[in-house]
Amino acid sequence: MNSDANDFRCEPQLQRYSHHRHHSTMHVKESVHRFLLLPNHVAIVLLLEFLNSFRSFGLRFVLYNYITNEFGISDTHAGAILGVKSLVDIAFGLSGSILVDGFGVRRVSLAALSVALMGRTLMAFGRSQRTLYAALFLFSPCGDALLTIGLYRVALKKLSTPLTRPLAFGMSYAMLNMAGASVALSVDWMRRKAGDIHIDGNWSLVGGVYTPVRQFIVFTWIVLFLTLVVAYCFLEDCTVVDPADLDEEYSTPTRGMKMRSSDIADDNGTETSTICEHREENAGNDDDCNSLRQSIPSDATTAEPMVSGSALQRWFPQSFPAETEADESHKLRTVNGVASRKLPRYKVFRTKYSKAGAGDTSPCRGVVHLLKQLCFTLRMRSTWRVLAFSFASVPAAMQWTAGEIVLPPFLERRFGERIPIYTIQAIHMIGCLIFPPIAQAFTSAIEDFRVMLPGLWIMALSPMLLALMPNVAGACMWQVVMTAGQVLWSPRQDSWTAGLAPTGLEGLFFAIASSRALLSPLGDVIMGKMNAIYNPNCLDCRDQYGHFCGDATRSLDAGDDGSSLLQCMSIQEGCNIFLDGPQESCPLTCLDCPTYEPTNPSTFWYILVVCSITSPLLSWCFLPFLRGRHPREDGCYGVCRASVNRFLGICGVPEDGSSCQIYSYIEEEAEDEEEEEEADTGSESNGIAIA
Repeated sequence: MNSDANDFRCEPQLQRYSHHRHHSTMHVKESVHRFLLLPNHVAIVLLLEFLNSFRSFGLRFVLYNYITNEFGISDTHAGAILGVKSLVDIAFGLSGSILVDGFGVRRVSLAALSVALMGRTLMAFGRSQRTLYAALFLFSPCGDALLTIGLYRVALKKLSTPLTRPLAFGMSYAMLNMAGASVALSVDWMRRKAGDIHIDGNWSLVGGVYTPVRQFIVFTWIVLFLTLVVAYCFLEDCTVVDPADLDEEYSTPTRGMKMRSSDIADDNGTETSTICEHREENAGNDDDCNSLRQSIPSDATTAEPMVSGSALQRWFPQSFPAETEADESHKLRTVNGVASRKLPRYKVFRTKYSKAGAGDTSPCRGVVHLLKQLCFTLRMRSTWRVLAFSFASVPAAMQWTAGEIVLPPFLERRFGERIPIYTIQAIHMIGCLIFPPIAQAFTSAIEDFRVMLPGLWIMALSPMLLALMPNVAGACMWQVVMTAGQVLWSPRQDSWTAGLAPTGLEGLFFAIASSRALLSPLGDVIMGKMNAIYNPNCLDCRDQYGHFCGDATRSLDAGDDGSSLLQCMSIQEGCNIFLDGPQESCPLTCLDCPTYEPTNPSTFWYILVVCSITSPLLSWCFLPFLRGRHPREDGCYGVCRASVNRFLGICGVPEDGSSCQIYSYIEEEAEDEEEEEEADTGSESNGIAIA
């Protein structure tokens, strides 16, 4: 292939960095420094991300056991309920995400939190299946669903720049998993330490028995109320920009539908270059670039960093001063041998949302405008790249569903209530709390799929450990290895998706990118079926609250010989299980239940391994299209091209054996500029000497 073709293969990746041609591989300290220079709006969004994730995980982790143990619902029925709930949530969530583009994050967040609070009230204090269904199928879609699909990601995307976005989304991912770990540890602590609480039945609304799990759901109700207060007091709709680090499409496409030419294939299937793509081609004529910078509102103010300047000076004494003049912010310097740029002076301004038909309140006008936005987004090749990878990763993502629906009953039914089920789940959450920011800081200079595809392989193979060792130790090892793979690919996917989102249509783009969630109801139903087949419950040996009948006591009823019988009891009530003699014991697990038919504990986990492996295989098959390096006629975007390097790239290595030189050319450019500066300095010195 000729050099022009090679240049074209690299073009889409260059487009991603064309707006900051002088971008360089950043030192980790510089990456952290840039992030800390962002305004405190970022910290508010991260706090809301934590509280919102605590609300979400607080229900997701315990919901399956909650409805099966306390409402007497079978495994198959519970899986169907969760599947229908997920489907309704997704339908409302995808539709509601579009509202963010018209009404802003603040308004949508406050409305959704208010509705979710009513639904959580029914979930925490309701006792009948009618209130359960109302909470799951009415209030959850209108409240929780809007908070789950991309709401705060839109805010974080607007509050970060391309250079800070990988670390920002890594921190967001860490907040999400910090909440998950906190939920898991809190639930297990309450299961071990907190006993059942009896409230007098005269209190009709809140009376009854509160098991530790129900107590925790009440606690999530308190957290949800706190989230509403924080959002009302502190959440604002703001946008942060760095004039030297602008997004590709900074001009709002909703006003003029200005489309990035690189994202739309022409009639011949090729892609044209974007404006300002190659600075050397535009030397001396930067009118287009200047017009892009002039789109920053005039009321934009200098952003106050989330960390004080004195603290930053102590933490980063060798970094470039933040007071760099704007017109010099593009110049390259070298720190510890690494090419770098001057640190930015961020500008912040109120986000202006364009509402369809601002001068016309006709509903038809709004529908037409929305359809135009949808068509605009679906015509972008980047949309289909994101969708292709999202759906390819569904089989591996089924492990998250298995961890929430299958693992807790698997451990509880086979090893008893005393097993710290949710602490074992916390291994995964704690790992995803600590390592994503570290991984993103160290891999931010590496091409996306060279990080994501190896992570997918590691995660896909991780259930093999639990299949080989179907016990508590195997569950812990599965969580550890799954975490190692997830921290590589999942946070990077969020950053990759956010970088491709068109400015002004982030809500719609994230909604479309979240379309893989349409398959999650199927996953819930499948996992419920898998529980019923490979991990059935033992209702005969448990009370109505889900406690095992593990304690023996003397029964008042006499046997045939006049002797008293030993009756099994739970911590709440007696069970219909009687022992023939003291040599028998009451069941502490389902395996001890006399009517239980045990199954092979490894079968399901082998099935999960086979299912998960399809994710990295599908991603590898479509990898040339996902990278966007080939035109349509080049073997169907390069997917149908066959070569040795194509097959060797199964772990993410480019088929041409290179990394497209995205970053190496920048370092060379930095060296060239330094040589030119040295030459200029030398010539000036010679001129002075001659004079």
